[in-house]
Amino acid sequence: MKKLVSVFALSLPVFFLVFCTATTAKQNKMLPKTSANQKSYAVIELFTSQGCSSCPPADRLLGKYADKENVIALSFHVDYWNRLGWKDPFSNPDFSKRQEAYASRFGASGVYTPQAIINGQQEMVGSDEYKIASAVKTFQSAEASAVIIIDEIKTDNKKALITYSSTASEKTWLNIALVQNKITTSIKAGENGGVQLTNYNVVRNFRTIENGAGKNTVSIDLVPDMDKKEFSVVLYSQDPGNFKISGAVKSAL
Repeated sequence: MKKLVSVFALSLPVFFLVFCTATTAKQNKMLPKTSANQKSYAVIELFTSQGCSSCPPADRLLGKYADKENVIALSFHVDYWNRLGWKDPFSNPDFSKRQEAYASRFGASGVYTPQAIINGQQEMVGSDEYKIASAVKTFQSAEASAVIIIDEIKTDNKKALITYSSTASEKTWLNIALVQNKITTSIKAGENGGVQLTNYNVVRNFRTIENGAGKNTVSIDLVPDMDKKEFSVVLYSQDPGNFKISGAVKSAL
């Protein structure tokens, strides 16, 4: 078990344990709108790190859900293990803060990797295949409380503009994620030094808007020199109080 002495979440001081065992724009591209899906989605947010030796089994497990129907699997790479010898190229301090906010919501004494959070409501070790499968089944069998439809996506070299419709409450957040579908990295140092790791549905950019209801257009920054065929966008609505995810949709760029 490793400790972080001081971490701040949601502008409040929180002290907790952290452990890991052992310019020229191209022509816009337009996509047809997605069809409405009344089934409930299970959204898996995996908090992981290429610098954590316990994470590869969880990364592989997430890969099994990457293309499953009515499951949206997201890999958020945290930055607090970068000090162990390998700087995760996909880590982002904002993703660590997102995990800390969940820890505060759950009343947890610490954050850890790998951690899976399902629909903002249940958390478990990210490599626990049985618990994740059980939670996914539970949320998929529930009645959908919101439907999000992507009507159109336009892209240039810098941004994706996403026009969508949502039946979610006006009080909900809308999360927008730019996701790289699959990445293989040769790890040169740290706990996973000498290993090739494959990560799935890696969140490369992420933003949240406060009112995600109705029909609207939102933007997300693209990754420089990216191959758009390797990327998708995910929209999901979330209650700012209890963090419950009420609706989600995924589309290729």
